[in-house]
Amino acid sequence: MTSTDYLHYRTFRDQLPAPVWHELLSIGSPQLYRPGEALLQENSEDTFVLAVVEGVCKVVAARPGHGQTLIAVRGPGDTLGELSAIDGARRSASVYAVTECRARLVRGTTFVAFLSRHRLETTLSRYLSAKLRWNRTMVSELSGISVRSKVAWLLMRLAAMASPTTFIPLYQKEMAELLGVAPSSVKAAIGHFREQGLLRTEVGGVDLLVPSALADEIHHNDSE
Repeated sequence: MTSTDYLHYRTFRDQLPAPVWHELLSIGSPQLYRPGEALLQENSEDTFVLAVVEGVCKVVAARPGHGQTLIAVRGPGDTLGELSAIDGARRSASVYAVTECRARLVRGTTFVAFLSRHRLETTLSRYLSAKLRWNRTMVSELSGISVRSKVAWLLMRLAAMASPTTFIPLYQKEMAELLGVAPSSVKAAIGHFREQGLLRTEVGGVDLLVPSALADEIHHNDSE
């Protein structure tokens, strides 16, 4: 596992000029999703695209006999549901709000026209390829590692999403839900990181004091 994997993810917004991103937001209708509410449903036939403005959401897929598996974490600047807008196929995964999420809903045909107008087909292809690659990497990296390492991984991922701010607006129970582990295990991991001086717990989340050191925590913890 390499520390740079967590830091080089770029959202769709990151790859667009600011006026173009704002145009995408302007052609969508505002949506508000409460924690636990579905943004997208696996196997649904709808084709709209969501541009995430605020909040953190999780992408999960059904595995026969194993319930749902976490395959990605998304946040501000990400878009969701692009493939169905392009090819009209059913949704391949579900997306649920972890925190309160605000997004803009863009009709599939409107989104495709937006891409064509700005010649963004190649940009979107790169973004989708990066998301799929990151999803596969995430699933493989989270399998078989300790809870402490999983929490460190999640904090690094969220720090990359939140940059330049270092505050992660997630409660420990929300981290546990994202990772599919016991809240008590997350509490123990956060306590360890706090003792090491890597973070400070605050109302509504945690403030990362030394984000880069979390990568060393992952390697150290997995070697024990």
